[in-house]
Amino acid sequence: MLPDLSFSILETTVYTPNKGVFLLDQHIMRMRESARQLSELYTVPCFSCTDVESDHVRDLITAQIDHCDSHHTYRVRMLLSHTGQLSVQVTPEPPTSNEPVLVLDCQPTRTDSVFVRCKTTHRLVYADAVHRIPEHYAQGTQVLLYNEQGMITEGNIANVAVSMPDTQTGQMALFTPPVSAGLLPGTMRQHLLDTGQIKEAPISVDQFKLAVHNRWPVMCMNSVRGLYAVSPVVREDIAIN
Repeated sequence: MLPDLSFSILETTVYTPNKGVFLLDQHIMRMRESARQLSELYTVPCFSCTDVESDHVRDLITAQIDHCDSHHTYRVRMLLSHTGQLSVQVTPEPPTSNEPVLVLDCQPTRTDSVFVRCKTTHRLVYADAVHRIPEHYAQGTQVLLYNEQGMITEGNIANVAVSMPDTQTGQMALFTPPVSAGLLPGTMRQHLLDTGQIKEAPISVDQFKLAVHNRWPVMCMNSVRGLYAVSPVVREDIAIN
């Protein structure tokens, strides 16, 4: 059952003085693609993209940054309501803290939902996974999801890449799961694939556990934080069907 149309399509990136708004055109393209997919599911007109044009979005962001200290780093949120209203929020981005813990979820997640393929403010799938993090873990701990086939998908706020042996080269490389595993096609993820910094391959829970056991690096990525290291943790109470 689809939720009511009280949610918005969401894109989040970062503004830095040196680079401006990171991957803005890619975020706009993904917003438009999300609008296309969601509008096909609902029986009423929704998520018009009339205002979702690069120049217009850039003007909205620039207008807000002009009222801020442009020498600082800002988180940029773009929201498209079901009525087609586009809004932009610009807030200071605090310095990153120590590498966060990434704990493997204790149960699989269904990943056949449009709300996995499209980023929106309707984040029930991810909120449920976060709720399953044990209380004794530190605030800011992230959770790593896997699907009903026992394949790693993504974190609750970022895509993931796991260091594993590359069977073609015999060297270690960072691999990220394919979109077909059931995950958000992240803009930073695609940027890293396009620039050859990561590779794509299915990753099983057992392969993730092996990487943790061998202390092979595990990384997360999103447009706000970039590619960042995490401290991966495997719980013993996971249930794989």
